[in-house]
Amino acid sequence: MILTCPSCNTRYLLPPSALLPSGREVRCARCSHDWFQAPPADMPHTVELTEPPIADDPAPSRNLPGPLRPRPSRRAGWLALVTVVAILVAAAVLWRNAVVLAWPPSAKLFDMAGLPVAGIGLTLDTPTMARVSEAGVDVLVVSGTIRSNFAASQPVPPVWVRLLDGEDRVLRREQASPEPSMLAGGATASYRVRFAAPPLDAANVAVSFGEDR
Repeated sequence: MILTCPSCNTRYLLPPSALLPSGREVRCARCSHDWFQAPPADMPHTVELTEPPIADDPAPSRNLPGPLRPRPSRRAGWLALVTVVAILVAAAVLWRNAVVLAWPPSAKLFDMAGLPVAGIGLTLDTPTMARVSEAGVDVLVVSGTIRSNFAASQPVPPVWVRLLDGEDRVLRREQASPEPSMLAGGATASYRVRFAAPPLDAANVAVSFGEDR
């Protein structure tokens, strides 16, 4: 039979014969609540149970078996599934660069989700710098090439070009739009940016994809 603790509603399995002939006092193993439990009404009351006393244990019969193990619910199964899916999505977002390298078409999915992966599979060649004079104004022209390492076509993100001083501090920055904007597998694109009246202490140039950092 199943006993239910009146205090904490914990359920236990107990042989009906353990309550014969007239019931007994029991104790909840979880909350230690005591109550008197009568035997089932349909049980005969002709059998008398006697339990020999056990030394150093004042009330061994009061400790009932442990609570029933609850069966897994359908809700728990759905919760576990949602948790696993959430972990997989988080891992894909965190390591999306590796995902795009393994499967280039996924770059469009990340871009649609607001998580662009800039420059994956693209290589920036060393830029070149040239100083020219236009209408008496000194102009520094920075140009370079972008190479695709993918077999499939992919969009080319903007390129940020930064002028640096001798200690690699950013003096000026400009954004360049590569041409073509869609690069076929193994093809190249080019970019070009002009700095009018560049700082005199400009000693180097740095080029990268993505947002200005």
